Amino acid sequence: MTVANRRARSPRGSGEDLRAALVATTAELLETHDLDSLSVRTVTSATGVSPTALYLHFTDLPELLRAVKKRFFTELRDALTAAAADIADPSERVRALALAYLAYAREHVGQYAVMFHAHRRTDAPSTPAPELVEIGWAAFEPLIDAVGAVLPAAPADEVRETSVELWLALHGRAQLSVAMPWFDLPDETRYVTRLVRQLLVQPT
Repeated sequence: MTVANRRARSPRGSGEDLRAALVATTAELLETHDLDSLSVRTVTSATGVSPTALYLHFTDLPELLRAVKKRFFTELRDALTAAAADIADPSERVRALALAYLAYAREHVGQYAVMFHAHRRTDAPSTPAPELVEIGWAAFEPLIDAVGAVLPAAPADEVRETSVELWLALHGRAQLSVAMPWFDLPDETRYVTRLVRQLLVQPT
């Protein structure tokens, strides 16, 4: 059953309801459609409205995609927060967050690809919109806070840098697992355990 079949045509002037529907439909489409092939007509057809309706809420397709990315990063933050909610030990909390991050990337391949999509057009902006940078960092606050709890004496810059190093290793594994599914990667749990132990060595 397609997205269009699941959603009835939205009434004209439905305001924020239609805006939310466009974001939700685009998010669902991106689970099965390549980002670069997505079009205004594809989104509006699946939502059950005319292409003109999209422009009542978004300047263009890139603005709609920014709204979708914000939704995905918020969902990632919620997933990370939930994974570590009941874990008191700081190192175990970091480990749980790392495993939850990899699980999110594995279970939401389309969403994950959109979140970190790199534009290849020469006219694309060299940096993302400021609101995306803000929401992106917000998604990683649970990880940064957990790393800070493991390294309480470390300055904020070191905690942030260590958190980024951890993310780079996790992101690399997540990307490779999609790009090279046939490659025999190390066991995920052991990989995360070693990674956390190596990066979060506390000074004696």
